[in-house]
Amino acid sequence: MTQPSPFGLMLRSLRVGQNLTLEALASRSGVSVRTIGDLERGASVSPQRRTVDALADGLGLDVADQHAFLRAARARPRAAVATEPAGAIAPHRVFDFSGRQAEIDEALRILHGPPPADRQRPALVISGAPGIGKTTGAVEILSRGGEADRRPLVFVGLDGFSSSPLTPLQVVTAMLRQLPGAEQKPPADLATARTEWRAAVAEAPVQVLLDNVANEAQVRPILSICAGDVVVVTSRRSLAGLEGVRRLRLGPLQRDESIAFLGRLIPHDDASDLDALSEIAALCDDVPLALRVVGNRIASRPSWTVADLLSRLRTSEDRLRMLVAGDLAVEAAISLSYEELDPRTAALFRWISLIDGRTFGAHLAAAAVRSSDVSEVERRLDDLTDLGMLEARGGDRYRLHDLMRLFGLGKLRDAVGSDEIARRHAHIRAWLLGSLERAGAWYEPGRDASAVSRNGRSFIDAEAAAVWIREEVEHWWPAYAEAAELGEDAMVCDVADALHWYSDIWITWGHWHRFFSLAAAAAKRLGDPRAEAAQLGYVAWAEIVEVGDRAHAVLTGHAALEAATRAGDAAQQGWAHYYIGWASWTLDRLVEADAAAAAAMVAFRAAQETTGAENAQVLSSMVKARRGKYLESIPETEATLARVRSAETTDSLTSIVTQFAACLDLVDAYVAVGRHEDAVRVGALGIEIARSLKDDTRVLLMMRRHIRALIHAGDGEAAIAEADEALAMLGPGSSEAFIFDRVRREVSLIGTSRAPGSEGDAA
Repeated sequence: MTQPSPFGLMLRSLRVGQNLTLEALASRSGVSVRTIGDLERGASVSPQRRTVDALADGLGLDVADQHAFLRAARARPRAAVATEPAGAIAPHRVFDFSGRQAEIDEALRILHGPPPADRQRPALVISGAPGIGKTTGAVEILSRGGEADRRPLVFVGLDGFSSSPLTPLQVVTAMLRQLPGAEQKPPADLATARTEWRAAVAEAPVQVLLDNVANEAQVRPILSICAGDVVVVTSRRSLAGLEGVRRLRLGPLQRDESIAFLGRLIPHDDASDLDALSEIAALCDDVPLALRVVGNRIASRPSWTVADLLSRLRTSEDRLRMLVAGDLAVEAAISLSYEELDPRTAALFRWISLIDGRTFGAHLAAAAVRSSDVSEVERRLDDLTDLGMLEARGGDRYRLHDLMRLFGLGKLRDAVGSDEIARRHAHIRAWLLGSLERAGAWYEPGRDASAVSRNGRSFIDAEAAAVWIREEVEHWWPAYAEAAELGEDAMVCDVADALHWYSDIWITWGHWHRFFSLAAAAAKRLGDPRAEAAQLGYVAWAEIVEVGDRAHAVLTGHAALEAATRAGDAAQQGWAHYYIGWASWTLDRLVEADAAAAAAMVAFRAAQETTGAENAQVLSSMVKARRGKYLESIPETEATLARVRSAETTDSLTSIVTQFAACLDLVDAYVAVGRHEDAVRVGALGIEIARSLKDDTRVLLMMRRHIRALIHAGDGEAAIAEADEALAMLGPGSSEAFIFDRVRREVSLIGTSRAPGSEGDAA
């Protein structure tokens, strides 16, 4: 007679408890009466996931009950413990083990080094993602223990993914049965088991490997019984609740370790292309199980080459299907963890698979699932991290590795279909660009960041906005480019407008020219000459400070001027003249630069654009200085600096940028006329201003000017100290470090108390 399965018993209990007939539950769930009856009787013991989810919905189960319901559905009949000790056959040590030397050294220090003072030796908990090599690594560690590696190994597999994993008493019974001379009669309770275990290992010490642990409760009593013994525990979960243990979380192999591993698996003649092996390792996420599958597939198919498999793996949709060799399958390993998830966490996992990039934050994950409860999303992200399906990268940053993403995308397509995926992708893009506009608004003069109506996250202050802009650039930049490609022109222009002042304090990003060029094209398609003029001005700025194509910046500035003239916008005409003048100044086309600066001031005054007028005045002074008219340029620039610093908006981004430009010009002018103390004074102010922008590029630029002023003023010691500070900021290997290092060495050679001649210009 067929016996009901654990799932069948639970299903019947839940149905009867709610006074539901088979027909009523069938109506609620959409599952047929016959299917429900077969499940309850045990005639069917392998329900599909969608059937289980439908029944859970029909029964109205909460999250906790859904999780238990799903675990019961995965349960399989267990053989009686008395016939064969559970998990008593230890896995063998693999001959081709590769890498992990740092992890192994750390583990051996924990297991065989001097024990902590006044404490027993801790157990070692090894955790990590599916297929990362926890069991293989544990066996390797226990095999390298020197004298200890000759101790017998007691191994128990704890069935961590079973709906009814081994109890602590069953585990310790299985352990005792592996000890020579142990009683065959199982202990009646844990107290008896402890006595028997301690007596046995006192005479003949052993090593213990508890593999695939389900949770802390399953193993905590065992660790107490085995206190002081050499014990290694493996689990996909971190088992964070265990006390008195040491932890080792395994991540992907290093790339050179992956290549060496593949080289051991693949026949020698086909393993010489290191570039191909490196690409295969990358496509396998450097996960040992995936690498072994790939290596075994090539080794077992004489007609296959590395190039053959590589061409197949490059098709991401087929990658998981390809990572199967015999009974080894990456997808199956991930599935075990996926089936552990409660429905909402599983849904989160599926939706975050839409997020590309190396890392992402909790707010973006919440946007992916269209949830306003970021704290709940964070809890579920932590659950995914604990199970090894997600990697925590510090702060609220997470990483979903490619193989996990491919698995999640497959599950997502099965669950919702391509149309809903496209709609959700568009929602994520809109959320990213809305957040970007809100973040940039913190730096846009006269813009109230809280008044930006587009959807997206809010920021408590400008610093939080800046952190988000830089952390999420790998997400919003592709979203912005995609919006431009799709013709979402108004959004593209709005975002570019909001971000153009912030670009001035993140010059090092390196993509501003492309960013503003997309916006200029969008403005042209919109038929908005004012917006086109503004965006072309930003393009000219990028050509001056980022691309370095100053000649083309002059042409772009003239295109901006033509659009601004069509729009009848005096402010944009002023900015176009300013960019023409600035670019011309860098090219030493001083007549053109002077005329453009004068035209810019006229236009800015007509538009009552104070910020633009002050910048145009600084540009005019720079032209005079380049012509050697320092006695004219210095008073003008000092007056501009004083006006800007005394204004009510002195702490605004636009004001600070103007102040910095004025200080740069003044330091050069004061050095040129021999007023070195004034140059030192203004240089120090310029460094302070640059630091308020939190812009190391500007700080270092001003430091170079200030060091030169210090040298000419005869303060070599201060110059050396500042050069050392600059070198520390740059770090080793910087292409700019030689500049400050050369200054330091030259000042040291000539002495620190007298000013050099031309040597001082080295900065």
